[in-house]
Amino acid sequence: MSIRSLLGVRFYITKGVGCLCVFTEDWKNALERLLESMGNPLQQLLNPDLSRLNRHFFSGMVEAGADKQNRVQLAPEHRRYAGIEEEVVICGCGQYVELWSPEALDKYRSENDGIGELVSSGEALLPPAVRPAGEGDAGVSHSGSA
Repeated sequence: MSIRSLLGVRFYITKGVGCLCVFTEDWKNALERLLESMGNPLQQLLNPDLSRLNRHFFSGMVEAGADKQNRVQLAPEHRRYAGIEEEVVICGCGQYVELWSPEALDKYRSENDGIGELVSSGEALLPPAVRPAGEGDAGVSHSGSA
């Protein structure tokens, strides 16, 4: 099954981190529920981290669909944000799709695609009780040697 068919007839485009993200309606709704679960309405308004995340993902989100030739029109604001001019690189990311300018993706990859960055990102998402011991933990390294 193609990425395009997985997105369905209608989908949502919004700002990602240096790129644009394309979500199904189910994925957009899951993101909304997750952000809502992080605070009550007052916290949503007053907590700068929560309001920043909500604003980033939802203030410029647009519902979109493909034309008869299966093309998708990107809003000028989205193109500017992602630096997309003539070419776009489509990256499937499991439950969503990222749209990148080739230059921005090359830069991102050169700064973030090392094994060390991947391992650090994975460790940062683990619950505290599961995280590997850090350098300050009794002098024991991640490999178990002192």
